[in-house]
Amino acid sequence: MSRLFSPENPFMQFLSKVCDMLILNVVFIFSCVPLFTIGASLSALNTIALKLVRREEPYIVKGFFKAFAANFKQSTIVWLLSVAVFLFFRYDYIIAASVGGTMFRVIQLLLLMIILVFAAAFLYVFPIISHYICTTKQAVRNAFLMSIGHLPYTLIMFAYFALIGFLLTASTTTFGLVIAISMICGFSVTAYMCCILFNRIFKKYDPEEEKEAAE
Repeated sequence: MSRLFSPENPFMQFLSKVCDMLILNVVFIFSCVPLFTIGASLSALNTIALKLVRREEPYIVKGFFKAFAANFKQSTIVWLLSVAVFLFFRYDYIIAASVGGTMFRVIQLLLLMIILVFAAAFLYVFPIISHYICTTKQAVRNAFLMSIGHLPYTLIMFAYFALIGFLLTASTTTFGLVIAISMICGFSVTAYMCCILFNRIFKKYDPEEEKEAAE
């Protein structure tokens, strides 16, 4: 019986990981209110998720809010700029689509490509902010470079989010299912899955002592 409840038992480790995911998900959702705090919440979410991937056994709530406060200013600036940039290109895309014609079709395609490039960088920028001490300019620049330099990983994440987008729009049943899962553990599990990839990427840039600690 004592062996069953031992921390070394794989089943107990699994239950512990499930509890961590549930708690992390709840904390993240509540920290996203009001909406301008989403950037800081994403950074904190990635901080804890990466620690879980690296089996560093962080204190979920305490660690989350510590990372939230540490990266609040930088993450909020990046978040608000990201929203503004997306809305700007989205608005231009809608205008080009409404006009029609060959030239505007080409403009639509170019705008779509730009939006995809920015979306790729967006996937990387908050994990970078959460993991490295750098200026906002450096974080954004490195996000673009890493998203292109590690294109296979970027495409895997795109495929994952495309699947979620498909399920959200496929039917009311799948929409409700995705929302329900998101409220329970979807955000934390998604961050954890992405951080498995980011862990492999960051190992290539971390100092040797950090690499050894992660391993």
